[in-house]
Amino acid sequence: MNARNIQLMITPALMGVCGASQAFAQQSDVVGKPAASSAALAAADEAQVKSAGVGEIIVTAQRRGENLQSVPIAVTAMSQDALEARGVRDTRSLEGLVPNLTIPRLGSINRPFLRGVGSDSSSNYDEPSVATYIDGYYIAAKSANQLGFNNLVRIEVLKGPQGTLFGRNATGGVIQLVTKDPTQDFHGDFGVGYGNYQTFTSDSYISSGIAPGLAADLAVQYSDQGKGFGRNLVVGNDINKYRSLSIRNKWVYTGDTTKVSLFVDYEKSRSNGLGYQLAPESRVLYGYPSIDRFDVEMNQTPYQNIRNLLTGLRIEKDLGFARLTSSTFYANYYQHYFTDIVKPPQTPNNSIQLGADTLEKLRQYTQEFQLQGNNTSGIRWQSGVYLFRYVEDSTLVLSGVTVGPDTFVTDTAKTSSIAIYGQMTYEIGPKLNLTGGLRYTYDKNETTNGLTRIPSLAVEIPGPDRETSSRNLTWRLALDYQMAPDVLAYASYNRGAKSGGFSVTSLTAPSYNPEQLDAYEVGLKTQLFDRAVRFNIAGFYYDYQDLQVLAVSSNGTSAQIFNAGKARVYGLDADFEVVPFENLTLAGGFGYLDGKYTSFPGSPSRGPNGKLAFVNVSGNRMTNAPEFSGSVSLTYAIPTRIGDFKVNGTLIHKGLSFATPDNRVNYPSYSVLNASIGWTSSDGRLGIDVWGRNLTDKAYYGQKSANAFGYFQAAAAPRTYGVRVKSKF
Repeated sequence: MNARNIQLMITPALMGVCGASQAFAQQSDVVGKPAASSAALAAADEAQVKSAGVGEIIVTAQRRGENLQSVPIAVTAMSQDALEARGVRDTRSLEGLVPNLTIPRLGSINRPFLRGVGSDSSSNYDEPSVATYIDGYYIAAKSANQLGFNNLVRIEVLKGPQGTLFGRNATGGVIQLVTKDPTQDFHGDFGVGYGNYQTFTSDSYISSGIAPGLAADLAVQYSDQGKGFGRNLVVGNDINKYRSLSIRNKWVYTGDTTKVSLFVDYEKSRSNGLGYQLAPESRVLYGYPSIDRFDVEMNQTPYQNIRNLLTGLRIEKDLGFARLTSSTFYANYYQHYFTDIVKPPQTPNNSIQLGADTLEKLRQYTQEFQLQGNNTSGIRWQSGVYLFRYVEDSTLVLSGVTVGPDTFVTDTAKTSSIAIYGQMTYEIGPKLNLTGGLRYTYDKNETTNGLTRIPSLAVEIPGPDRETSSRNLTWRLALDYQMAPDVLAYASYNRGAKSGGFSVTSLTAPSYNPEQLDAYEVGLKTQLFDRAVRFNIAGFYYDYQDLQVLAVSSNGTSAQIFNAGKARVYGLDADFEVVPFENLTLAGGFGYLDGKYTSFPGSPSRGPNGKLAFVNVSGNRMTNAPEFSGSVSLTYAIPTRIGDFKVNGTLIHKGLSFATPDNRVNYPSYSVLNASIGWTSSDGRLGIDVWGRNLTDKAYYGQKSANAFGYFQAAAAPRTYGVRVKSKF
């Protein structure tokens, strides 16, 4: 790392003015303070809304409840109220609101990239580089990381490799969703809404005490979009329609020294939005006329069916000197989807060039034991063991003139992992803390029962059984100094690693190696002007090796992950919150990113006609790494005799980025405006919200790609708007 890069990191971290978004406190203990009751937390939150100044934010970035301003990690956190005000309905809507977070998506598959680090693969078996957690449980499948929640306390986004404390090593970062714990008081929240494209939504949440020390809740959410954004020009029906149902139930028992939590989460969704259209560059080349950005040309309407069942059991025991926690998690993921590539209807031959029907059945088993020391003698420590097993049975059916008769590809893939970790923070001087952590991880990946069948030709070709394993030592070193009561400076060095493995549908492809990332970060966390302003900023430099990159085979029939050489990333990101006077809040953030491949001599590259070549892309910008991204949100509350009115406007901007390492396919820059206005009765029991997203109907794209037939794209949502009526008791 040269002197110029060090200067680029340090200079921004010495700036200071604004702050991170508001977030509620979790049920965990704040370090050095007893756990607060849910009633106390609710009262504190209400007091924060009514008073001027930014409030305290409690996050669990280090697996314990701590004030955001005292955690030496770059974290963006948003409460349920802040998420609703800014038009966030699910995790994919976080793009733009979290600095340097990009989420390419197709249908119900999210592929988050944080500070330029992420995974392009849509396969559920290929774990993401930015991990998603729900209440501390790792969600391995990409098809389970975007459905909305109506029982959230907050969302936390941790930036940079999390190689010490979190269950699965994540080179890019972590997205944590924290849901409410049920309480003894009987209460409920209900809402029903209607929007354009015949979109109906409803949600309900009920919580109650069952017995002394035992409480339970139930959250139900339903959404049905009856009219699509576009049309399938071949079949003649709507495209981009969506229906989902989620049911979540949590039970919590709290004793004198023991807490037991059980949750069950069932999610089901159906969409016909898994459709690409041929991009303009390729349409011009083939002489095809232009079409609307939401229309597709397919002989069969694409679909995506998802069912997920998640179950988690956590037992916490206070041992006096420490807290022992056992976390057991089981998940069953099911995804069945189909998409095809067809010649447009204006040509004589409308036959399918390539159709892909994919069925994924996955099972995840997780067990973690964690021992967390009580804060004594200026030492905070925790250690644990993490066990992980992930199994997928997949079936891929290929059809069309490219492959001839229907071809079936089946395979079983397994990942087994064990990790031992520990981290300690020690006060080495007045207001000066040193944190050190280590994690040893052993991963084993294998595929069995691979088979390629062409029933009409009575052909069966077995695939070889494959096995690979890896051992990784990752760590964290951090130094933080409380320069003033409301100013914290820190510097950290983290190493993260992501497991290697096999490309499931490429039965003879070799294994790919683990990727490794060394991250250097300096940051400043401030609250200024008598807490009227919170401003947190971090500068970082990444040394990235053996990047895992997705490439499509020459005939377009399979996708394969391989390792690209090296890359380097540097930049900064900042979050701010300003309360200049009572009832007015200005919040947002911005990010600057410079990510480039430093060694990538054999990158696949395709032209608009799909022709494949291998080129040296060293010096090119990394994929999904826009140079600038940011957002600003203004919320104004107006108290009246008949209730409180609240107005919000949020502007999101994302700069130019690239979809392919050769930088030939790009995502143009765009800005999106969201807004809402709401009324809540004086007693808080009734309310109504009118909302709009992408109010200018900006054309931008959720996914772009290059394959054997050319360049393809899928548009992001157009202008949507609606009304929601809500009540509570």
